[in-house]
Amino acid sequence: MRPLLQAVAVVAALASSAGAQELDRSPLARADAQVVVGWQNLREQQPAGTLGPQNNWLNSIVHGAVGAGWYWTDHLKTAIDFGGGTSGRQYRYSQVIAGGTTTYSESLAHVRETNLGISQQYQFFRNEWFHPHVGAGIDIARKHTTEEYFGANVVDSVTHAPRALIGPHTESESRTLVRPFGELGFKAYMTTRAFFTSDARIRFQGGIDEVRFRFGFGVDF
Repeated sequence: MRPLLQAVAVVAALASSAGAQELDRSPLARADAQVVVGWQNLREQQPAGTLGPQNNWLNSIVHGAVGAGWYWTDHLKTAIDFGGGTSGRQYRYSQVIAGGTTTYSESLAHVRETNLGISQQYQFFRNEWFHPHVGAGIDIARKHTTEEYFGANVVDSVTHAPRALIGPHTESESRTLVRPFGELGFKAYMTTRAFFTSDARIRFQGGIDEVRFRFGFGVDF
């Protein structure tokens, strides 16, 4: 009888240990929140007919965002973030033909986006101070473009005085765009809950459409 009781006790202990291990596999954090700032690079295709060297990238954009995530496991997280950037500027130079007269026009486009990103991430390692991750998702952008036209003048063939062919004016346009993106980043813990974070995000639409680098701080819940 005694050996039987000992065997039962061992089995019970093993079952209890297995159950405890299963409980330990629950996510160490259920959610997190973070605030980030960074550098946004947007591709803005210049209109057909633009002359001269064409730089289709807007680089001097500061971007900021707040975000939150929900951990389904220690490795799988659904994340959402909302933010926006400063305006990027693009100079444009084009030929204008009106009434048989040819001249040239200059303009300055200001492009700014507000972004909502939803992604699924896979986080590597468990209960370490450093956790890299990869992710993919959808970026919903509200894009606002304002273009300032400086006007175009020609010289009157009779009076030899400048005459405005096109007067200075401004045109604006707003659009909502939905595009996929990929992400690579990491979390580096400073305490058991507070962390430093950084990531690089690449968005696609007919090729690479945006490159965004971000860094900031967050906390687990």
